[in-house]
Amino acid sequence: MMKGILKGIQRLNETIMWITGTIIFIMAILLFYAIIMRYFFEKPPAWSFDLTSWFTGLSAFLAGGYALAQGAHVRVDIFYERFSLRIRSFIDALTSVFMFLIVFVLIWKGMEQVLANYETNAMASTGLNVPIWLKWVMVPIGGILLGLQGIVHLIKDIYAVITGKTLEEGESN
Repeated sequence: MMKGILKGIQRLNETIMWITGTIIFIMAILLFYAIIMRYFFEKPPAWSFDLTSWFTGLSAFLAGGYALAQGAHVRVDIFYERFSLRIRSFIDALTSVFMFLIVFVLIWKGMEQVLANYETNAMASTGLNVPIWLKWVMVPIGGILLGLQGIVHLIKDIYAVITGKTLEEGESN
């Protein structure tokens, strides 16, 4: 059952990455449209900057869990790659504490901002007059996705420290 949950979280982040890719594609089209309108017709759409900056932030926050799943986060590899699986996993488990602190802050402060903007009914005034809480909701959602993937990695790291094998190697035995 645990392996199914871990795979489900992995699939969730992979699905979110497809959504993020779609958002980036739409953003590229919107930017192209805004550039054409600005430089050829001297009539840039008022909403283009607001929407594309929102999509940029949304893409960054939603992609965090997938980046962690792919090992694409920043790490100093000069010594790390030379360590055994057990030592690498121990280091990763130890440093995951810092990642979980970041996740905690993203969820806590992000929700605090979402609720504050919701309660005051704050609206964006830069072209798209949408509630600002809608823009801020990406922060706690991104924190949750990163945290879920962090839990998957922590479980895999603990397994590797204990057994000396990856969880995937342990499945085939």
